[in-house]
Amino acid sequence: MNVPVPAEAPWDGAAALRDASALATLARDCVTSGVERRALHVRLSLVSDRLREPRHERLVREALAPMLRPTRARLYELPGGDLVALSPPPAEHLDEVRRNLSLLLPEIPAEILLPVLRLPAEAARLLTLVEAALGLEASLPVASPPRPNVPPPSMAELDGAQRALLSANLTAFLRRRGVWRLGEGDEHPQPLWTELRPHLPDLVAALLPGRDLTGHPALARRFRQAVERRMLAELAPPQEARLLGETCLPLLLGSALEAEFLRLDAALGPHGRMRLLVAVPASEWLADPGGFTLLQRLSLMRGWTLALDEVEAGLLRAWPGARLDHAMLRLRFRPEMLAADAVARASLDAALPEDRNRVILTGAETPAAIAWGWQRGITRFMGRVLEAR
Repeated sequence: MNVPVPAEAPWDGAAALRDASALATLARDCVTSGVERRALHVRLSLVSDRLREPRHERLVREALAPMLRPTRARLYELPGGDLVALSPPPAEHLDEVRRNLSLLLPEIPAEILLPVLRLPAEAARLLTLVEAALGLEASLPVASPPRPNVPPPSMAELDGAQRALLSANLTAFLRRRGVWRLGEGDEHPQPLWTELRPHLPDLVAALLPGRDLTGHPALARRFRQAVERRMLAELAPPQEARLLGETCLPLLLGSALEAEFLRLDAALGPHGRMRLLVAVPASEWLADPGGFTLLQRLSLMRGWTLALDEVEAGLLRAWPGARLDHAMLRLRFRPEMLAADAVARASLDAALPEDRNRVILTGAETPAAIAWGWQRGITRFMGRVLEAR
């Protein structure tokens, strides 16, 4: 546990990294235990350089002193200079401290400079500011910009690419990502499934050089289905099927109803099918609910698990998870979920399946996403932050 920093202590970069890690751990502990805390975020990184001299830093820490007097109150320093003062509720001295700091730093309104967070309800927001201080936001992958003036393939070119796929080896084009369980008391993420997905941009570059499928959904869907059928054909031989283990296959609805998938289904056998998760995009379910119902019946008969993939929060509110029978849901996390108002949060929470083990939160690229899931009882995740661990 951290200890209050005396007013004369120098700012230490190594100590700031340790404090950031300790603060992230404490946010997680508050979520899992339900222990309440109040956090005052002093955003000194927004203050002009002329107010960042050592004497001003000393005055800021002296202004924080009333909040740090209680035995269990703590002060954390983040990389970049921000401070977080944490106290058990009701934190009687918090208002006094904010007033003192507002007088000391009048350049920026207190609502912006000195936000107050309540844990565990706002643990995700606290983790977000820790991530920003550590520079994790800057390391997120950036989407490739659209390629201007690159034409789509002609039908003849697409037919040629599909013929080439019949004899292609997709091993080098398959990407593997984990589906993990990380719940209360878990020291490390536990692997549940390994997702196998063909990397379509690389395949387009290899089979359709100088062509682009972006903005042409019908052509892109046809190409993706051809690629998925080839992947399934490569996985179906018995010697390959035995090596699959716990596997997640994101597939279009048409791919999951084709002969290649049925051959894989047969090759897996009863025990192999129990380890298989098939994830079909929500857009496919909306376009062909009858086909999805057929696939759902097949999954129950054969013993593998079906998931509705790429589920957005708005769709889940319109079609609550309870209406999707036994299918799992791969809910896509969006950063704007952290800023949702109370009404939006309540409607989404009500739409989640009662059995939270049916939910996999995808796009969990930061600790804030994990915290958001924990607050709702979700313990199954996919994302960069877990892959890194």
